Amino acid sequence: MGLYSRHLYRVPGEDQEFLNLVQDSFLSQHVLEATRGENMLDIVLSSQKEFVDNVKICEPLGCSDHNQIHFIIKVKGERNRKIRYRKKIHKGRYKDMREYLAKIDWNNTLKNKTATECWNILKSEIDCVVGKFVPLKKQRK
Repeated sequence: MGLYSRHLYRVPGEDQEFLNLVQDSFLSQHVLEATRGENMLDIVLSSQKEFVDNVKICEPLGCSDHNQIHFIIKVKGERNRKIRYRKKIHKGRYKDMREYLAKIDWNNTLKNKTATECWNILKSEIDCVVGKFVPLKKQRK
C-alpha cells in the first residue's frame, strides 16, 4: 500500500508518468473510493487482481485526515523458515578437542607469520575443532 500525494512537489508530467508506470507494469489498483476528502490519494497496487480482496475505506485513525484502507492479501506461499542451530557446549567432547589440537605442529604452522596471521590460523583451527566435536541442536523459533 502506498500514499500517492504529489501536490507538494509537483513536476509537470509526473502524474502521467506514474500512471504510465502502473499500466506498463500491469498493476491493478484496488481502491475505488476517495481516501481523503473527495480525493483518492491512497492506493493499493498488486500484480494480480486476485491478490487483494475486501477493500474497505474506513474512518480516519487518530488525527489523520486520510481514511483507513482495510484489505485482505490473498497470497499463498511457503514460509521460508531459517533453521537455526545452537552449539550444545555442555555436550562437547573436550578430550577429543585437546587431542586434535595437540597433534598440530604449532611451531611450524605459525613460523614466520605475523601476529594477525597467527591469530587467524588459531581461530580457524579452533572453529574447525568446535565444529567437529561440539554437537548442534536445532533452535526453536
